[in-house]
Amino acid sequence: MFEFKDIHEKLLRDYARPIVHMRSQLKMGRFGLVFGSGLSKAFGLPVWSELVEHIAGDPEVDGVELLEKFSETKSLPYKTELLIQHFKRKRAAGLSPEQASSKAFEYSTLEAWLRIFAKHLYANAPQDFESIVVNHPYCKTYLPIVRQTLMTVTYNFDNYIERALAETRSQGSEERSRGYETVTNPWTQFQRNDSVIYHPNGFFPPELMEVPVDKFVFSEASYAEQFARAFAGDHSSLINHFCKNTCLLIGLSLEDEMLRNLLILSSRASPGNYHYHVHFAGSEDPLEEAGREAMRRTNFNVYNLITLFLNEQEITALGELINKQNVPESELSDYGLMKRIDLAYHFYLTGPMGVGKSTTVNNFRNLTVFDEWVEERPEILAKPPAKLTTEEEEEVDAWVAIQFREKNDNLRHGGTGIFIADRPPLDPLAFTKSNKQSAKALRLLETICPGQAWRTQEGKVILLTGDPEELAVRLLLTGRSEHTADSLKRMQEAMNEIYTGTGVTTVDTHGLTIPEVTKRVAEIIHLQEYRPHDIHGRLEAFKNGEVKVET
Repeated sequence: MFEFKDIHEKLLRDYARPIVHMRSQLKMGRFGLVFGSGLSKAFGLPVWSELVEHIAGDPEVDGVELLEKFSETKSLPYKTELLIQHFKRKRAAGLSPEQASSKAFEYSTLEAWLRIFAKHLYANAPQDFESIVVNHPYCKTYLPIVRQTLMTVTYNFDNYIERALAETRSQGSEERSRGYETVTNPWTQFQRNDSVIYHPNGFFPPELMEVPVDKFVFSEASYAEQFARAFAGDHSSLINHFCKNTCLLIGLSLEDEMLRNLLILSSRASPGNYHYHVHFAGSEDPLEEAGREAMRRTNFNVYNLITLFLNEQEITALGELINKQNVPESELSDYGLMKRIDLAYHFYLTGPMGVGKSTTVNNFRNLTVFDEWVEERPEILAKPPAKLTTEEEEEVDAWVAIQFREKNDNLRHGGTGIFIADRPPLDPLAFTKSNKQSAKALRLLETICPGQAWRTQEGKVILLTGDPEELAVRLLLTGRSEHTADSLKRMQEAMNEIYTGTGVTTVDTHGLTIPEVTKRVAEIIHLQEYRPHDIHGRLEAFKNGEVKVET
């Protein structure tokens, strides 16, 4: 049984939604880790700025004075490029032009540069690596997640994730391979279904003979080449990875321009898919709440990132909580009940016909989505309600009520996570005349909650509204010309009356694109306070005749 501590309770109170979402995605095989230099720094390796300084001070490079002549505002890739060109010029001194331009000189210079790079990268490499892994602030906690997921992305050159995987393999493991696969080109077919470690900027183990020198992104020239190759689709696999999965970024400062561009591109391609970025909030973190909120909003709006402000101990606790093998679902649910922490977040998306509701829902397939209909829709539903016979209307009402029962059961039994349902069970009332709404509400309650053994699942209602004239034009494209601007206006007004009170947020879609609507809905789902609407109580009010709405 997992031992919950105060730090776990604090994390759940601060970031319950991210935690249960990542747990769900990990279970579904749609989760990935992305590591930056923060991971390797705890192993004693220098961050990029320190590495550049150490290389500049190497006697073979002798580039300290060179860097001092340039403004500190110059980027690290640019400074690295300066050192490379300075190093080449020194080595070419005394050579003929033919010798200095030969392949032999080019390759020998590259070999010498890589040797200097390795010397300073691994200058403080741990001697007892196994002990370092055990004592690392959070590495060991995330290794089981690396083993459960298809691909882990690391922007570090070192092989410490691979070594850590090898050092912590279970005794008596039947696997005959080394337990991981390292790649620098993600478009190739992987040999494994898990534990693939992808190095976008290249891979540089201590043994020089194993270095894939075709992929070593460290200088201005190599970054420019990487950026140019991106236009040829070189990063399509990584963009696809960000579009298809929910990722947790740890030890990254978002200073890598290519990473920022990839996040922007993936956010445009998959606007409802959000990732999580850990901003290290140690004792020296200068950000006050205003600064954190500005960073939170910037990362959310520009990069589709949800920012978590964590110290080392909290990063470790996060890894413990998101791993269902470590914290079983039943134990987490019980702990949430004891501490009165919401761990299941239900959202209902609704609105008049043609408002883009279903299209918007489709952008949130990274959440647990329940579509409008659980089963294939019968042909009779395509018939305008006004043209239904009494028998057909009864058939439609019975089928619709069963669909809402199935959806409600799915929500009730869904466990922890973030759930979004296309249409709540109050929606049928917007298509029902006021004198029949009481009977319709009764049918829905009796079907969804037989014998009143349970309640209709409460949840946050997101009501999309729009310009009725515009909605009517959209519906012409789907052959539903019977819905005029006037009828859609009445439907929208009815929905505004049906959904009132706590737990209802309205989003006016007029003039907005679907990605813009998606962004506003995402903000409600991920950032706003969760206060659910009492769906069951509202149905009871309609059943008892306390509420009637003109449709």
